[in-house]
Amino acid sequence: MGDTVRTDVLIVGAGPAGLMAAAWMAQMGVQAMIIDQKAYHTRCGRADGLESRTLEILDSFGLADRVWAEANHTVEIALWGGTVDGKLQRQTVTPNSQPGWSRFHESTLSQAKVEEYLMEYVRGHGNVDIRRETTPITLEIDYDTIDDHSKFPIRVNLESVASLSKPHCNGMETPGSDTSSEPHSDDSGYAGMDTVVETKYIVGCDGARSWVRKELGLRLEGESSSDYWGVLDILPLTNFPDIRKRSILKTKHGTLMVIPRERKLVRIYVELHSDVATRYREEEDGEVLINEVEKIMRPYMMKTKNIEWSTTYAVGQRVCPKIGLHNRIFLAGDAIHTHSPKAGQGMNVSMQDTFNLGWKLASVIQGTLHPQILETYQQERLPVAERLIALDQRLCRGMCSRRDADGETNHSWFDEDHRRAMEEENSSASGLAVIYKPNLLVASTTPCVAGAKPRNDEMAPSRSKPSLATNLRVGARIPSMLIINQSDAQACHLQQILSSTGQWNLIIFGGDIANPRQIWRLSHLEETLGHPESIIQRLNNHASVTTRGFSCVGMCLIHCADRHSIELQDLPTIFRPWTEDHGVDYSKVWVDEEAYHHTGGGQLYKSFGIGLEGCMVLLRPDQHLAFLSDMDDVKGLERFLMSITPEECRNPVIC
Repeated sequence: MGDTVRTDVLIVGAGPAGLMAAAWMAQMGVQAMIIDQKAYHTRCGRADGLESRTLEILDSFGLADRVWAEANHTVEIALWGGTVDGKLQRQTVTPNSQPGWSRFHESTLSQAKVEEYLMEYVRGHGNVDIRRETTPITLEIDYDTIDDHSKFPIRVNLESVASLSKPHCNGMETPGSDTSSEPHSDDSGYAGMDTVVETKYIVGCDGARSWVRKELGLRLEGESSSDYWGVLDILPLTNFPDIRKRSILKTKHGTLMVIPRERKLVRIYVELHSDVATRYREEEDGEVLINEVEKIMRPYMMKTKNIEWSTTYAVGQRVCPKIGLHNRIFLAGDAIHTHSPKAGQGMNVSMQDTFNLGWKLASVIQGTLHPQILETYQQERLPVAERLIALDQRLCRGMCSRRDADGETNHSWFDEDHRRAMEEENSSASGLAVIYKPNLLVASTTPCVAGAKPRNDEMAPSRSKPSLATNLRVGARIPSMLIINQSDAQACHLQQILSSTGQWNLIIFGGDIANPRQIWRLSHLEETLGHPESIIQRLNNHASVTTRGFSCVGMCLIHCADRHSIELQDLPTIFRPWTEDHGVDYSKVWVDEEAYHHTGGGQLYKSFGIGLEGCMVLLRPDQHLAFLSDMDDVKGLERFLMSITPEECRNPVIC
């Protein structure tokens, strides 16, 4: 008989999605367990594209610097087509992404490195139990206690799994997203003692063949096609001039995409006839794929002395229409959306799924948010998955060769929809422009929206006022602009002061605080927000801050007055807090002005569309904008916070 252990969250799957969920648990001090059938993390192949938003997320955990330093930064994209006489010719070279969306841009780095850095982060905190060579066998739910979120109604039987093979880099794995069919049961290779895990929540990050999804009786819905592609990671020996650009080649021999990677590596996606795909499956020889690459790239040479990884896949797009059950069991990543790797979004959207879910789970476990907010995971992330599938379908239609009635391949052109889809891939579809619709965690911009009712029917719903910041979008991630510290003139990006700790952030855009009226408004804020009975002070009571290690709601001021006309000590004390151990906290007051040694400062108010009268913005722990109103609308802010926090957490004696 094995052990019985209790943990707040069981994460099934230690890929990028599972490790991002574990990172939240590690950071917020929640007891969790992450299991994976493999004995080791990804060594080569799989996903390699990192979008701007994913890099912002990694930066919020302090991980982006290492990733950015090692990654290859994909700056340009070149489109090549065949001429009338069959010659290969460059058509355009353009920026791979639109400047201004983020301080990062698309880069490539192996999934192995991303997993390695996330795993190091998780291990460094000590509250997440990591178990490899472990697989779930049975799932039981106690429906009598499932609505009581203090209980552990889920029991999962785990078994250790003997390693059946050594790590290898060639095979029939799908890069990024596995579009294989549902798995069949095969208990061969299981060994060892059982462990029974009693848990409050399960996060299924176990891929397209998800055991968790299967146990819930859910399936991926969608379609596959007869289009086959091969994938290679190689160190190329070539005279192709754009080998270090992202390049797409469309010729009479088929379509090919080149993705430059770190260490002079290159990933190549090559269109295959079905007989070639069959031959590769039989021989598992990457030279079969290299031969197809050479045909498309003629007259340019393409050789390699080493194929680091290769695989093939059939194009398909599927999505699971339900990604949460009873606010207790959740699916993420490839368990809910599978697609081709052409959009470069698989690893990115998977990590963004659990970046959305992780802080919500941890906050409910810690008692700072009501369990009902867990409904917002499906409300927010399922539309993202559906849009991803639609984008991938457009990209695949543009990439795959078309044949006319005589069976001849039409080639060499990039239609307008394909070009637009490629532009969207690295801008609005990359996670930067995701806007969550009004729900419990996003205050509506209209007086009443279906599905956004507070739990207390007597409490009028809070309403955001978008006219006060015309270029910000409620529900969207806040853009990152350069700001200057009031005290020492150090420059940093706004998002750099919004670390992923689980803390909400109230930003007061004070406007021109050299104006006496604006200073009066700030003083009034101190009287209301700083009052011991305010919801923020009750949430930030000493006991809860000591337990969590940080405030539930942090506050800072960003003004646009002449910095030298403002003295820090003349500002309200809520923006210059003082403690016996650390003295004054100088990190709470910032200015929108030009920096001495950096470009881009002094543009925040203009870029955000904020006037001199200012406004206040409440940001969720994932940097998405939850509530926007004028500086005097403290009642609206408090109504919003009270609608999502448990009543007992507002009691400083209990919480």
